[in-house]
Amino acid sequence: MLPALRVVAVLHALSFLLQPIMAGFFLSGQDEAIDMHATNAMILVALCLVMTVLAFPVWRRGQVPRPVFTSAAALLVTEAVQVIAGFGHIMWLHVPLGVIMMGGLATLMPLVMRPQPEPVAAGASVTVLPTAEAGE
Repeated sequence: MLPALRVVAVLHALSFLLQPIMAGFFLSGQDEAIDMHATNAMILVALCLVMTVLAFPVWRRGQVPRPVFTSAAALLVTEAVQVIAGFGHIMWLHVPLGVIMMGGLATLMPLVMRPQPEPVAAGASVTVLPTAEAGE
């Protein structure tokens, strides 16, 4: 499941990065870009939902740290609020919330992509090799 989580996280990040680009096109006078921005927002929330669902069992298995799940869940809630603010034309909330979400995504991605040690199975024995002490 970890590879699937990573693929969805990358797709989510790419979709997320398209949002301000499409908003910029709209602000530059290309009116059709607002429809693309809205459609991509729905795709973004769907990807975040899948990412959050995948993050839960991956975290519970010890393959990623807990903040992967909690950050994904927080992003999901924030993205839902963001969509509501966008469709409601509440720009005083929509624009700064987008900037805050970019920080959340920048925090989440390294946690998802970082190699994780394999969890030790319950009941397995672990052999610890002696190491050289500083005084030897």
